[in-house]
Amino acid sequence: MRAIADAGAYVYLSPYVLLYCAVAAPGPYRVDNLNVHMRAAATNNMFTSAFRGFGGMQACAAYEQQMDEIAKRIGMDRLELRRRNLLETGEPISTGFVPPSAIWTDRCLEQAWAALGEPTPSHGSLRIGRGVAVYQQSYGRLTFLHDSSEAWVGVEVDGTVVVRSGVTDIGAGQASALGQIVAEVLGVSLDNVVIYNSDSAVTPLAGTTTATRGLYMTGNAAKKAAEAVRARLVARAAQALDAGIAEVELAFDKAFLVDAPERSISFVDLVKLCASEGIHRSELAMFRAPFTDFLDPETGQGQAHPDYTFGAHAVEVSVDVETGEVRVLKSVGAHDVGQCVNRAAVEGQIEGGAQNGQGYALSEEMLYREGRLVTPSFSEYLTPTSMDMPRVQCIILESRSGIGPFGAKGVGEPALTAVAPAIANAVADAIGVRVFEMPITPERVVRALRGR
Repeated sequence: MRAIADAGAYVYLSPYVLLYCAVAAPGPYRVDNLNVHMRAAATNNMFTSAFRGFGGMQACAAYEQQMDEIAKRIGMDRLELRRRNLLETGEPISTGFVPPSAIWTDRCLEQAWAALGEPTPSHGSLRIGRGVAVYQQSYGRLTFLHDSSEAWVGVEVDGTVVVRSGVTDIGAGQASALGQIVAEVLGVSLDNVVIYNSDSAVTPLAGTTTATRGLYMTGNAAKKAAEAVRARLVARAAQALDAGIAEVELAFDKAFLVDAPERSISFVDLVKLCASEGIHRSELAMFRAPFTDFLDPETGQGQAHPDYTFGAHAVEVSVDVETGEVRVLKSVGAHDVGQCVNRAAVEGQIEGGAQNGQGYALSEEMLYREGRLVTPSFSEYLTPTSMDMPRVQCIILESRSGIGPFGAKGVGEPALTAVAPAIANAVADAIGVRVFEMPITPERVVRALRGR
């Protein structure tokens, strides 16, 4: 793989984006002989920086279109070609690192493709095509960077559970997920949990909401803090119920014996009992991500990220061969999220990733003329609206093998990664020729059909 990135006039984050891209270069495939070369070029354009996917989506756009082209050249079904080459759980990725979690790419591929259902028939000048793409995407920051996150959990005398974290909620439910995690650990209803986030005056440091690290890092910190509080509560409940610690469970806003649930004490009464005896009911916890040396500078081998997410996206499109217009008719995302902490939030990420990827594939483009951006607003830089989007079907798989809380994996950035190449493959399937540039605009479709 050879890649040249337009870094713009300043270096900024281009080396890191290219490092992520290099690690993701072969995708979720078994590649015995691999050479990856990345270069960032200084230009007179605006400096470039992070975007959802951070290098992973650019790599996926290349390797997944390549897989379809290879299948076409050798006369093999495109799904079968992928099946034969996909990594399996326990196998090393391109850097020699063995992900600690399950690799369920094959399951995601099968379910995404099956969910498309019966093909829409072609008619008139409209040609129907289908495409699929799979991916490998990291979650958590690079492991040679010292990454940590803190969270504080405390229980007030009236039984109210307070969670404090500096995590920034950018609309994906980062704060509410912490509340759900703590509520699960302490066995209380979510209505009984109060969350303070982002305000540095009252919250501990949680780090940035980037790199699909929010749930993984701060979720683990909140779970760790809640478990410390739980241990003290359970110990006092066992004493009150005249039982062993292992016999006590916290759930349904009370402490009770697993084998004799009628013997119980309410959560509020338990907390008051602890307060009256001076038992500490709060904990500040820090979660530290794995720390490793930098990848071997000669071979590129080593651990670059804590773990990886795997999944697939499948689409059906119509292409008007007279006008070049492309419309996405069906869109299905299938992702192994490890453990789904908040289903609505996960579906929101998958739906948002589908919209984001559709724009990347069909309409969004940064155009420069002599170093000046000529698409500076949403009047020129065209993102898909609700009128352009089909209903997005979300398939959530749970291997419960991730290194996030309760076995969760990240899905924020991965939800985007496979969408654009799936659309590009569907367009090629519809018209019989490939458009080698993105976005796949009507003009480029018409030029491809005319062989130019």
